[in-house]
Amino acid sequence: MQVLKVFDSKNYSPGWPKTTREAVRAVIIRDGRLAMVRSQTDGFYKFPGGGIEQGEDHLIALTRETLEETGLRIKPDSVAEMGLTHEIRKLSLTEDGIFEQKSYYYTAEAEDTVAMQNLTEDEKRLGYELVWTDIETAYQANAELGKRYETAFILREASVLQILMGSSQNPPPASP
Repeated sequence: MQVLKVFDSKNYSPGWPKTTREAVRAVIIRDGRLAMVRSQTDGFYKFPGGGIEQGEDHLIALTRETLEETGLRIKPDSVAEMGLTHEIRKLSLTEDGIFEQKSYYYTAEAEDTVAMQNLTEDEKRLGYELVWTDIETAYQANAELGKRYETAFILREASVLQILMGSSQNPPPASP
């Protein structure tokens, strides 16, 4: 899969123990609007998705995570690879270790009906809601929050939104 961006904070020692995580993220665009998860409390936007659980393949994880966070059901035959981001940073402020995450982004279509969300307690606390927004609005919100907080996932999502903005402004040439 094509690497979209690498975020390496270089704030760790190469000899530290490593924790790895793989995640999937859905890029769903309908009628020029992007399906995003918006935090009502913090104002950030994120692509629907999350960690791949043991025994899951990417499609199963993408379908499960998107349904849980948004209530949208992915159409499996519509899923296509977009690219991945790779994050490498210190595990936490208080713990020496390397955290390495690969997030795999897939374009997909979703069914029209929306089911109930099935949020974790943390997601409920953050006020996760499904919104259909234009790419620029989500990008501007995350870019501004990213400047203030330098939160890794907000910067990651802003970078993917920026890629999408570029591709929407430079559509491929029409077929002959």
